[in-house]
Amino acid sequence: MNLRFAAALSAAVITFAAFDRVPARSQNPMAGLPIDGVRCEATEGVLQHVHAHLQLFDRGRVVPVPAQIGMMPIAGCLYWLHTHSSNGIVHIESPVVRTFTLGQFFDIWGETLTRTQAAGVRASRGRVLRFTVNGRPWTGDPRSIPLRDREEIVVQNGPPYGKPRPADWSTL
Repeated sequence: MNLRFAAALSAAVITFAAFDRVPARSQNPMAGLPIDGVRCEATEGVLQHVHAHLQLFDRGRVVPVPAQIGMMPIAGCLYWLHTHSSNGIVHIESPVVRTFTLGQFFDIWGETLTRTQAAGVRASRGRVLRFTVNGRPWTGDPRSIPLRDREEIVVQNGPPYGKPRPADWSTL
């Protein structure tokens, strides 16, 4: 075996093995690499096209969900889960039909999602955030909240608590 080839092969194997252990949220989204099984592609997928609405509140104040999460202009691609504007609408435009989760969206966003933290919204020590899905309390792992069509997902740190507003679906 050629010595240079063996050295290159060893370096590739070590690099791949190290990358395989990197948590999704620490991957560089500018590279357009898959995150949690969600690919970044040149065009939006057309097989599944649904939208969910995410609202974040910190002690009654709205915390905006940024525009263009999951859009990677430098890499020339966008993730199947992304936002266009800061209205909290999460677009799920995928070439495969499956259930995507809030945890996958937060990983693409590069933000933490736990019972005590959702992006910059953090519960006080000893407390947890309040999660609701379509007005009903969600007590399970927030990362497993499914992103379904016209789902209203609200994350709150309080008191005081904010007053969620339904999405304006007419803008889609």
